[in-house]
Amino acid sequence: MVGVGNPLRSDDAVGLHVARRLRESLACDPQVAVEEQWAGGLRLAEAMAGYDRAVVVDAIEDPAAPPGTLRRLELGDLGSARNLACAHDTSLPSALAVWRALGLPLPAAVAVWGIVAADTDTLSEALTDAVARAVPAAAAAILEELRADSAPGVRP
Repeated sequence: MVGVGNPLRSDDAVGLHVARRLRESLACDPQVAVEEQWAGGLRLAEAMAGYDRAVVVDAIEDPAAPPGTLRRLELGDLGSARNLACAHDTSLPSALAVWRALGLPLPAAVAVWGIVAADTDTLSEALTDAVARAVPAAAAAILEELRADSAPGVRP
């Protein structure tokens, strides 16, 4: 599981907050690694190397949804993710394709969870209230997905 975000840009850090919460919940599970990444693109894809599956959580922009809304996305939906594409790099789907072409062992399944941000421009280590309230729900949804996929007889 990888939480993505900038820890100094308010709601942009929501992926990092979810990762920290999941790290506490999964501390006793050696099957799941929880990481924090500050950049998307090639570095994010490379962080997934060697795993069977990956779950990524990041702030997203959606003017039609209230801040704190949780969305389960597919790789093709990543245009609204804040960090999964990097201006100095490439998008996550393109990065995965590049690394796969070079032979890097990457997960076949990549789940993406997005949380609608209210403020990603303010220099702050604090999330806005609506986004902070979404962190426990996001962690619970991701934990439920991880546990369902690891149930006996279920292969991601």
